[in-house]
Amino acid sequence: MDVLTQTPDTALLLAKLADTIREYNDPVNQYLQQSGEYEIFNPLQATAETTEEDFPSTFWERLGIRHIISGNHHSKTASQKQEPTAAETDNYKWDHMRKDASIDALTKYLSNCSIIQFADYVSVKDAAGFWDGLFADVIKKAIDKQTMEFIFQLGDITGRRVFEVDEVLDVIGQYSKYGKVSLVMDEQEGLKLWDLLCGINYEPSPKEKFQLMFGTMTIDFLLIFYNNGVLLCTKEGQFDFAGRSWNNIHTYPHSREFFLTGYRLGLSLRLTIPHAIVLGLAVSGTYRATASIPTSGTLLTYINEWVSNIH
Repeated sequence: MDVLTQTPDTALLLAKLADTIREYNDPVNQYLQQSGEYEIFNPLQATAETTEEDFPSTFWERLGIRHIISGNHHSKTASQKQEPTAAETDNYKWDHMRKDASIDALTKYLSNCSIIQFADYVSVKDAAGFWDGLFADVIKKAIDKQTMEFIFQLGDITGRRVFEVDEVLDVIGQYSKYGKVSLVMDEQEGLKLWDLLCGINYEPSPKEKFQLMFGTMTIDFLLIFYNNGVLLCTKEGQFDFAGRSWNNIHTYPHSREFFLTGYRLGLSLRLTIPHAIVLGLAVSGTYRATASIPTSGTLLTYINEWVSNIH
């Protein structure tokens, strides 16, 4: 299989990003300062609802959700809900949750959300069960149009059996009926997934492997981290995005999380996927350069320096 990999014009993408950040300077700054929270209020949204519903972090952890971009204002105070004990949580399933009154509140809440980033599949007990239930009992009721963005990660699947991974990939594929689905992994995670699912009689190159795997999935975008860049697999082909030469997102703590912070920001700004990926690389690079949560100012400085280095 011959794979044609395109290399987008990074300088042109960065110029657009700089203009957008300057235009939305304050909302971008507000968004970035919420980057570590589970529920992130979207300051870019024209209108916002106020809700008294408060979901504690343990609720999102059990459901396998890492971040939600929400159009809801609500109190950040601790929830008064009675959470299950550790012993109860061990055997807690979606069937238990769907009997709870919180499902109705969750459906209403998600109807005003734009992006859901899920936690690593391997880190969530019964992830397939929770995500399948969430789709069937909440997403299908909450979402009227294909307007949501869903971001999934598998993590290191070492020790997982084929049918387990097939099951969760089928569940992830369902979400593409109600929005755009991005599956994110690093190169080693991707190669392990290939070895588990796609053992064939010839040994294609890594880029061929990733495109072949993508062709077996019902998703919109497959993002592969490698060295200091991101390989994007789509139905239209492959696109190779390089970060700044010293920005290795594998080796710096929390770099992937900050890449996804920037990627979500790009999606929130309604930018194209290439712009969102480069913004993710810029946010991750800014974090590495400053050793702190990026601001709109430090992000613009990093982008301008990156453009200068290209020229």
